[in-house]
Amino acid sequence: MINQKFNVERILPVVTATQIDKNMKLETIKAQTIIARSDYYRRLEEKESLLDILKELRRDLEKKSFSEWILDEKYERAVEETRGEVLVRNYKLELLPYHQLSAGRTRNGKEVLHSDKYKYLKSVKCDSDKEADDYLSSFYISQVDLPKNLIIKKRDSAGYVTEIRADDIVLEGETFSRELGLASSNFSIKRSKNNICFLCKGKGHGLGFSQYGGDQLAKNKKTAEEILTTYFADMQIVNVREIK
Repeated sequence: MINQKFNVERILPVVTATQIDKNMKLETIKAQTIIARSDYYRRLEEKESLLDILKELRRDLEKKSFSEWILDEKYERAVEETRGEVLVRNYKLELLPYHQLSAGRTRNGKEVLHSDKYKYLKSVKCDSDKEADDYLSSFYISQVDLPKNLIIKKRDSAGYVTEIRADDIVLEGETFSRELGLASSNFSIKRSKNNICFLCKGKGHGLGFSQYGGDQLAKNKKTAEEILTTYFADMQIVNVREIK
């Protein structure tokens, strides 16, 4: 049985508030709450210390302004209405990635993480994500601040850059986009006289749960369980007490 001495339900509203916008529908926030609770217990099961988990939460909170500290009641309701619920595969806790907005399709976990262990992270079509106001974003960077030659070498099946050549060095696409502060690694490159434009699709790494897509499902009266089943089809919601 997983160690349950620390009452995670007490801090879970705050944890979830650092992960998802309060303007999302309640069912979307409930789905994210189940992911957050599952992640907490998975990390404990993998022998990560409670102190390290709480330190990470503190760092996340420090990134928020004072005005963002005021919790919306939806976070409290989401915790109460999903109390003890976790998402598992064959009663085993797994990594549950999430991101703000996909590029129209979530990514294949086995393909991205190079292991059969993550084959449960299947690519899911998310047409509604393409309708988001911030689906497309442009980032302009001076050519003098970048390598002279930038060539996209490889993309995955969802269109995200996995390899980019910078002069004579081949870089991993996700690392490259994160270091430049791009919205996602699903980008194209356009050059002007003095700048390089990175045109990005989506926001975040594209694996697992698309919060925007989930919110569109919630607006169409889907429950948190139905939302999670959409993105994690091989997984089920159980009470954490059922995990041996």
